[in-house]
Amino acid sequence: MMGTTITDEKMSSSASEENHQSDCEKVVNVFEKWLEGKASEADEEFLAEQADECSPCFESIDKQNQFVQFLNNALRRPGTPASLVDTIKSKIHHSA
Repeated sequence: MMGTTITDEKMSSSASEENHQSDCEKVVNVFEKWLEGKASEADEEFLAEQADECSPCFESIDKQNQFVQFLNNALRRPGTPASLVDTIKSKIHHSA
């Protein structure tokens, strides 16, 4: 009879982990929508509820957000050189 209890506990624990992983995936997806400005009010409420209940989800999201910021900074295109702007303005002025 003890074997049944251990098996039941393992199954319950496994099901709980699967539900948690599913919730974490949903949090990540909804957070990405929010970052893009596409989250609904219901999405925002879901995130607020999860923030109170599950810090590991937001730890992962925080890491993703930091990585996105890193990429945005690392991949920024350099600005237009002032000399190029002046050259173009000069050519436009001379051709007009």
